[in-house]
Amino acid sequence: MATTTVQLSDGRPCEVRRLGIFELDVVGPTLVGPFTYKFKLANGEEVEIDYDLSKITVPPQHPGVPENEIVEGTPQYHALLEWQTYKAAVQHEQKRLASAIEYVIAVSKYIADHAIVHGDQERIIDEADWLSIYEAALVPQLTYEVLAKTFEDYFSAHYEGGEVLAAMRKMGRRDPSHGGYDSLKAWEIQAMNAMQMTEEEWSDLDLGERSRKVAAMQLPKILESLESDRISRENRAKAGN
Repeated sequence: MATTTVQLSDGRPCEVRRLGIFELDVVGPTLVGPFTYKFKLANGEEVEIDYDLSKITVPPQHPGVPENEIVEGTPQYHALLEWQTYKAAVQHEQKRLASAIEYVIAVSKYIADHAIVHGDQERIIDEADWLSIYEAALVPQLTYEVLAKTFEDYFSAHYEGGEVLAAMRKMGRRDPSHGGYDSLKAWEIQAMNAMQMTEEEWSDLDLGERSRKVAAMQLPKILESLESDRISRENRAKAGN
C-alpha cells in the first residue's frame, strides 16, 4: 500500500493512502461524464469522443426546413445532425454539473473514510488540508486534453494540418450517437496489460508517462482510421459526380 505523509494546518503529519487508479469507480452517485459520440476505428473498435462545448463559438442552427422533408445525406441533413447534437450536449452539460456537485461530496467522504491511514479525519479543518490530502490520495486521470498534448508535443502527430484528436472528433460527428464505454480507460487498461503491469504499478507512473504509453499504442490505429475515412469520403464524392 503506497502512502504519502502530508503536513496539515495543525503542523503535524498525516499519512494518506494513495487510492487505486480506478478505485473511485465504485463511489456513488454516478458522475455524469462529458457528452460523447462514438465511431469505429479502422480495426472495428468503437471509441467515444468528447463533444467540447467550450470550443463552439457559434452554435449550430436548425436548417430551417421541416425535418420530415429533409433527405438523408443532404447538407440540410448534416446541419440537422449538428444542431441536434449541440442541443443534446447543452442538456447533458446541465446534468453533468449537477452530478459533479454530488460526486465531489461523495468522493470527499470516501477519501476521509478510506485514505487517511490513522483516523485523523478530525484534524482536517480547512481547504489547504483537503488539497494536501487530495493530492496525496488521487491518481491523476488521463484526459483527452492530456492525450492530445502528448500526440502533439511528444509524437509531433498531426492530420491534415490539425490536431489528431480534433480530426477524430470531426470524423465522429458525422454519425453521432450516445452511450458506449470509456475509451480512455479501455486504452489505459490495454496499455497496462500489454506491459504486464498491475494497477498499482501502473498508477506509480506519472501522468505524462502513462499518456505516452497509451498514445504510442493508439496513434497508429487512429491515423489509420482517419486515412480510411478520408479515402471513403473521396470515393463517395467521386461516385456522387
